[in-house]
Amino acid sequence: MLDERRDVLVIGASGLVGGCIARRLGDAAVGTFRTQPREHCVRLDITDARATHEVVARASPRVIVHCAAWTHVDGCESDPQRSYATNVEGVRNVAVAAAAGGARMIFFSTDYVFGGDEGPHRLEEAPAPLNVYGRHKLEAETIVAKAVADYAIVRSCNLYGYQPGGKNFVMAVIEHARTRKPMRIPSDQWGSPTLAQDLADATALLVRSDLRGVLHLAGPDYVDRLTWARRVAESFGFEASFLDSVPTGELNQAARRPLKAGLESSESEQRIGFRFRTLADGLRQVAASAHA
Repeated sequence: MLDERRDVLVIGASGLVGGCIARRLGDAAVGTFRTQPREHCVRLDITDARATHEVVARASPRVIVHCAAWTHVDGCESDPQRSYATNVEGVRNVAVAAAAGGARMIFFSTDYVFGGDEGPHRLEEAPAPLNVYGRHKLEAETIVAKAVADYAIVRSCNLYGYQPGGKNFVMAVIEHARTRKPMRIPSDQWGSPTLAQDLADATALLVRSDLRGVLHLAGPDYVDRLTWARRVAESFGFEASFLDSVPTGELNQAARRPLKAGLESSESEQRIGFRFRTLADGLRQVAASAHA
């Protein structure tokens, strides 16, 4: 249970990004989890409007950082009702509670709000999502912008970091490499790999700022998935023979993906005063964490 007020409430602190943000903010923050218990966090199902209001009111935070989401893109496509409940209605519940408490809200969105194949996408581009996940995140962006007076929407993508048992792309490649289990990789999907710790550091600056509106925050490298996977294997001393390059069409994914996704974030980085690490530097950080 929450028994004291904190400056920041991190909703979704058991996830990769939320966990990094909670650790970065330390005693200034308290977090929530839904299914994966985390020390110093309270359980919260954001689809429960009353529970969400109670947790926010009890914490009485100056800032709410909303990281919780159902990010399984194919799952969202197959079960749009579940996606809507978490990725739209859940966000609405948090936004209404934030507005009631006069809190600033920082909401994390995705490059999948864009659908064109002209990435990396710039801030001035008009969103046009191709799949349920992207449509629901875009709807949530609109809800936050309308409901909360002081808000920032952070679009990011291709998040990775060291997380034992984690499911981010880098951890999946490492697990396949260790077990020598073949891994099918789409060679025609491009994106902007983003180190979760960097996003947490940028968010800490955003928490202390008065910046509002939409920002793009992502890593500077623009690579295809196969190149990314090969660099992961190389960073951990594995041969890349377990990687099986295939076109997206052969993967039979439920949700349509933009082939040229990713985000151009230099303008937003300049506004915050932060520079994201390159993929090479980020993978060195992951390797160092794995061997610590």
